[in-house]
Amino acid sequence: MGLQDLIFGRTAKQRARRAEKIQKKFGSDPTLTPAMLEALKRANDVPDKDQIELYRLAVPEGAEPTRVSVGLLTREARDQVAVLFPDGLSILGREAGKQKNGEKFPVKGAQVPFWGIQSVDVRTLRDTETALIVTGNDGSRPYQLVYIIADYVEVGSFAKDLEAARAADAQRRAGQPSATVTSSLSQEEQLAALQQMREMTGMPADAYEAAVRQVREGRTTSE
Repeated sequence: MGLQDLIFGRTAKQRARRAEKIQKKFGSDPTLTPAMLEALKRANDVPDKDQIELYRLAVPEGAEPTRVSVGLLTREARDQVAVLFPDGLSILGREAGKQKNGEKFPVKGAQVPFWGIQSVDVRTLRDTETALIVTGNDGSRPYQLVYIIADYVEVGSFAKDLEAARAADAQRRAGQPSATVTSSLSQEEQLAALQQMREMTGMPADAYEAAVRQVREGRTTSE
């Protein structure tokens, strides 16, 4: 363990102490489910009141987070939270403080499914900050989610867990029964219809590709 590990609280003793603080601070919070609390206890830092509010917003009802990362982008005074689930990711951020009208700044970011993610990048920025940049399409619009903190090890580790979770999710979905394409249309018309269906419904890429293979290999059935 080096100096950076001590600074960012990565030692086993620091992690254990942090988990105790989180349990003491949020253990009786009725808005946090047991799964949310357990994931939070493994977070990289003890969240403040603004970050815990973002965390609540980042977790949909009934979802069970597997990893949580919280941070403050100092140069923009922006609180952030990144949350992993078995089938998706949430990255939310909000400028600290309040607007001139006394209301809090709007929350920016989104929750997205793994199947729509197209790229995951880790980049070193100015002022020794590191960014996790996730781009993709949720079926209705393209998106780019960005999470920036000073701890490059935390960002890199989160990105690895994200990729592992994506791979596991893809494997689960690949094992599900696939639909049979049934049509009396020509091959060109079927392919055009599939493309339109994908754009309109957000059809997962693996399901779309499997259906396209059926059409091109002549394995579709007539109505």
